[in-house]
Amino acid sequence: MGHTKPYRSKRDHSNGYCRAYELNLSKLLADEAQIIAAAPEGLRLVKDSIRTLDNEVVENISINAISNPSNVKRVESIISESDWNHLFPLRDEKYTYLNFLKAIGKYPAFCGDYSDGRDAEAICRKSLATMFAHFTQETGGHDKSIADVTPEWRQGLYYLREIGWQEGTPGGYGVCGEETWQGRTYPCGTFPDGTYKSYFGRGSKQLSYNYNYGPFSQSIYGNVETLLNQPELVADTWLNLASAVFFYLYPQPPKPSMLHVIDGTWQPNQQDIANGLVPGFGVTTQIINGGVECGGASEHIQSQNRIDYYHNFANYLDVPVPQDEVLGCASMKQFDEGGAGALSIYWEEDWGWSSETPTGETYKCQLKAYQVPHSAFIEGDYRKCVEYHFDVTIIDDLEGVAPTANAGVDKTIFSDNTVVELDGSLSSSASTDTLTYEWVSQGELLPITNADKAVATVVIPKVDVTTEYPFTLTITNQDGESDSDDMVVTANTKPDNMPPIVTLSGESTAISGESMTVTAEIVDEDDTVFTIDWTNDSNLTLVIADDDRSVNFVAPEVEVETAVNITVTVTDSGNNIVSSAQTVTISPPDTGTYPNWILGHEYAAGDRVTANGVNYECKPWPYSAWCGSNVVYQPGVGTFWSEAWFVVE
Repeated sequence: MGHTKPYRSKRDHSNGYCRAYELNLSKLLADEAQIIAAAPEGLRLVKDSIRTLDNEVVENISINAISNPSNVKRVESIISESDWNHLFPLRDEKYTYLNFLKAIGKYPAFCGDYSDGRDAEAICRKSLATMFAHFTQETGGHDKSIADVTPEWRQGLYYLREIGWQEGTPGGYGVCGEETWQGRTYPCGTFPDGTYKSYFGRGSKQLSYNYNYGPFSQSIYGNVETLLNQPELVADTWLNLASAVFFYLYPQPPKPSMLHVIDGTWQPNQQDIANGLVPGFGVTTQIINGGVECGGASEHIQSQNRIDYYHNFANYLDVPVPQDEVLGCASMKQFDEGGAGALSIYWEEDWGWSSETPTGETYKCQLKAYQVPHSAFIEGDYRKCVEYHFDVTIIDDLEGVAPTANAGVDKTIFSDNTVVELDGSLSSSASTDTLTYEWVSQGELLPITNADKAVATVVIPKVDVTTEYPFTLTITNQDGESDSDDMVVTANTKPDNMPPIVTLSGESTAISGESMTVTAEIVDEDDTVFTIDWTNDSNLTLVIADDDRSVNFVAPEVEVETAVNITVTVTDSGNNIVSSAQTVTISPPDTGTYPNWILGHEYAAGDRVTANGVNYECKPWPYSAWCGSNVVYQPGVGTFWSEAWFVVE
């Protein structure tokens, strides 16, 4: 799923430090918590959307049961068993209505509730229409000869397994070699004769490849092995429909999840808009199969099928289709690393430098948007990432340590039924402890979602005067030892006009004489017209775009690295004034054929540099992600420079 990057194991040390670096477990956990805390809110929103229900509870779901989860009840009120039979009359017998309900129940966010005023039922109906349209294209009979009796849009779920494949056929759709990270992270199951099992398309999503079966297995069972060893379960059990729900909810950076497109969580930035990526059914096709169906001069036949099916399902489910909704994906470019969906959810080596360690290495991992083995959504993967990339020994300094609760910092918000995260992930205890968590609202009792988790959420009501809401976190280990900590959310009256949120983007490094662009992204729930002023601290001539949202300048001549600061000040109709600044480090020009290599510069495929009289070209994506990331890739010098660069004449 998503973009992948070549992977290698821990680097060799050439600095004479031969011992494994000793890292305290408390430090490792604190590093992880700090990185997660600093991540964009999108990471938490995705975590919330992919949470799962225990399989024991899922297996107890039954048709119209009073004990069914609330999202299942909502779906039952929209799609009855008779509706299911009408919509999918040619389906394989394994695609039962009960399996459909269990698939929904596994993922509470699908057709779940919203605490911010969004219409949960409308989102649910649109989600169902979207998902049905897509898996009808993937699994439909597409038999025009019977269209008078059963139109094509009602021929979905006809195929359970990919055409031409059957259980027992070895060696298909797998990246199984141990020399690949996919093969190591998602090890292919084997038949008794030692041949690899096949991961051909199964179920409503036609899930394929071991590196997709593995994450789906992790989501269902908490491990990757179950479905890698028993891939037939994706066809023969309720997983045949759960795979489509999983795929609907799970992002593939730089692609957002389809749920977050449909429910409005994903909002395109300027680069997305320039690429034609805007909310609507069409962008969900780009997410599913954009490389094949999208970007052409006219609508691809498969994309047109999806549009036709969506129209019919939307009509059946009373989903309005606005005339201006973009339903197709012709001329739509693919998602890229500059888009709003490029959420960093994978743990990758932090290639930075530290003055605090004997080797200069960070002994940390960082979050990246391209797919590598370790996920921010899997407990313990941060430690695995650090241990994989660095010669390190983790010292358990938490053994015997009493639990210490940490409810996080106090927060101040403008409240209008605002969802606030209560984060107790910095709480600590002995590494062998099993902790329970309890969040309690003091004073005015507010209902807390996931009150028994380290990270919970609460809706702070709209207030007329500044109001403090205290919360207490209590953690308890298996021996009954406990500790508590408090935090306060201060709710201020929401102003009639909210201030804008201003973010600057652009290259952070440049070479003298290079043309540079800095772009302002402005998000304001009240205004669309602003007064925008650009300034800088180095007497640069700024060329301001017609819409005032970006500036261009030429990097000045410098003899040594020099920092310049570009500042934008935005004023809205409520006279709210917000400023944001970006620092650009200017380097002197190189005397070679091409510019000199700069550590930290984000090189693109095809970029060239000159080093020690030799010219180098940055390799294509995904190798280009390494070109400026670390000194080990410094052209001609770094230990692994040839993994990122070609020598050119």
